[in-house]
Amino acid sequence: MSKRIEIWQQIEIELRNAKKKFPGWPDHPAAQAGIVCEKSGELMKACLQWKYERGEGDLIQQWQREQMKKEALQTAAMAIRFLENLK
Repeated sequence: MSKRIEIWQQIEIELRNAKKKFPGWPDHPAAQAGIVCEKSGELMKACLQWKYERGEGDLIQQWQREQMKKEALQTAAMAIRFLENLK
């Protein structure tokens, strides 16, 4: 399986989980965009922590990379949710 297909599958799983956990979605585009921004802010935080607070040891560095991946998937899922609800 290609990496891109795997990423799309992971985004789809994240989107399904988010809709199940948070079925309500704001009806105003600014509020929706705020959710996307909040998620992208968490991605930025994880990236900055990786860059400037990099832990020592393979396990810590792997955990930090996983955090960046998790936040990127959540950001992508919320961007898709924004697009799905754009009227």
